[in-house]
Amino acid sequence: MSGTAPTGPRTGTRIQSVTRAANLLMLIASLPEHERSAPRLAAELGTSVPTVYHLLNTLVDAKLLTRDERKQYRFGFAMEVLSVAYAQQTVPPPELLTPLKRITEVTGESAYLSAWRSGNPVVLARLEGTHAVQVTNLRPGYRGAANARASGKVLLAFAEPGDRDRYLAVHGLERMTDRTIIDADVFAEELARVAKQGYATDVEEFSDGVACIAVPIWSGGILMGSYTISAPVERYRRRRADYLERLREAVEMLAEPEHGEAAGN
Repeated sequence: MSGTAPTGPRTGTRIQSVTRAANLLMLIASLPEHERSAPRLAAELGTSVPTVYHLLNTLVDAKLLTRDERKQYRFGFAMEVLSVAYAQQTVPPPELLTPLKRITEVTGESAYLSAWRSGNPVVLARLEGTHAVQVTNLRPGYRGAANARASGKVLLAFAEPGDRDRYLAVHGLERMTDRTIIDADVFAEELARVAKQGYATDVEEFSDGVACIAVPIWSGGILMGSYTISAPVERYRRRRADYLERLREAVEMLAEPEHGEAAGN
């Protein structure tokens, strides 16, 4: 065999039919259950109904999908196995780490990636910034006091109501500092505000002298996690607007189309 050895993750043949199946699964995940018919899926994908049926039938045979009596498609048993395995995975996807690195590069501050794992908002990754004064009070694997953390507020505010209620029923509202919100009604108002404005903050609610700002990470309408910037309070107050802009830019990086060709079927 001759030729140049692969040099990166985008090297090599892509199978077009696998790409189409993956796109189809992501589309189904983004649509309401009553809008997952084959004609609707074909229209959204810009392909023919027969082609979509071929993909759907294959995915049903693999138990990744099921078809109900209304001819709507839902996720099958095999998808449950995959989702549970993903929820238990503590190593973050590489695609989420590149924007995280960008955050630290452009702000000089420590940045975090957090996500739901096994019913808890968990810190998956932390990158230190370059400023002389840094705050490093969270480590990967930390899962406590979601009510006091900007990332925790984001994940709770945008979570499915059942997931949020189960977490709060078990963990309650933990007091970390004198500024931590521990009143249930006040915290409900805080989450409503986070959901409306699209980001969360905590100013000395988790740790004295430390402030954080966090935004949700979305992919195909699915909440994938949260990016957070952590900084000393005084620096945070001066640069809060800039931090929010950089966080949103990081999320937008994930929406940029990947370049590469699919081949074969």
